[in-house]
Amino acid sequence: MRRRILLVAGFFLLMCVAKSQFDVKVHILDGMSDSLLKAKIEDNSSRFLSEMGMAFALGEQPVFDSIDILPTAQKTILSIWTETGHFNCSVTEIDRKIMHRADGGYQLRDIPVFMPEAENAGQKQSLVLNFTKGGTICEIYQIPENQDISAVLDGGKEVKEFIRRQRILDFVEKFRTAYNTKDTGFLKMVFSDNALIITGKVVKVATTDNTVSVPKEKIVYTTQTKKQYLDKLAYLFKINKYLNIEFKDYEIQQHPKYPDLYGVVFFQVWNTEYYKDKGYVFLMIDFANENEPMIHIRTWQPEKYNGQQLKKEEVFRVTSFDITR
Repeated sequence: MRRRILLVAGFFLLMCVAKSQFDVKVHILDGMSDSLLKAKIEDNSSRFLSEMGMAFALGEQPVFDSIDILPTAQKTILSIWTETGHFNCSVTEIDRKIMHRADGGYQLRDIPVFMPEAENAGQKQSLVLNFTKGGTICEIYQIPENQDISAVLDGGKEVKEFIRRQRILDFVEKFRTAYNTKDTGFLKMVFSDNALIITGKVVKVATTDNTVSVPKEKIVYTTQTKKQYLDKLAYLFKINKYLNIEFKDYEIQQHPKYPDLYGVVFFQVWNTEYYKDKGYVFLMIDFANENEPMIHIRTWQPEKYNGQQLKKEEVFRVTSFDITR
């Protein structure tokens, strides 16, 4: 009996020591005047990151019983866990200023995580945690490590425009997370039924220079319907166990005639087991319904052709298309 008690006590002590190794403490430095709510968000995010570290160490799925987190956010994190790979927070102390969201909630950004199952370039990433007005974790996004969004948000000088840019950034980061977690349901929902999908491909063409045939490159564009694009995407999701799609260097453009239409240009790095590429993506997003943004146009253009970087003026913009409403 005494030996059993000692074994139980020893096991309990071992678990406590193991747990302490993965404890993460989050400290909010600025941005909140409500001390009770601040303490709740600190505790909730600390519990969440500590649980992810413990699950990572044990090779098990995380358990959210002690964490105030919505089921939709749980689903996202388990999809990241399954599709992108297990991860843990790469630091034990996090000091951050909290951001106020357009819906009255809060956001913590740039939480560093380590994903060993990813290729070397994608092992260091960051998480974004969104909270409701009451401090519940409601959304989780993956973003590249040390992503600077100040230039994106600073473009909105007026309060209304700043809030709209926050919403656009949220939408695009959720959009990127949907690719990494193979969330075809979300992607089907955000593309309009008549969405125009344009993809550029570099091809070699022969030109004659003083009777000598000189191969040159040009970009040839093809179009797809929403169904064609999503069917192809579903196939890529099926054959690739691991995906790491990165979006960076965002530029937000408002349509000069239709204030609810925005163009977002960003550099995309597509990294999967069987296919890799780099290029520029343009999205035309309709915010007529703030709660249900809709993508009408998506384009992809290669990073380079003829050995040269694609010129900025060649990248599709919000004014590249004739819009009638």
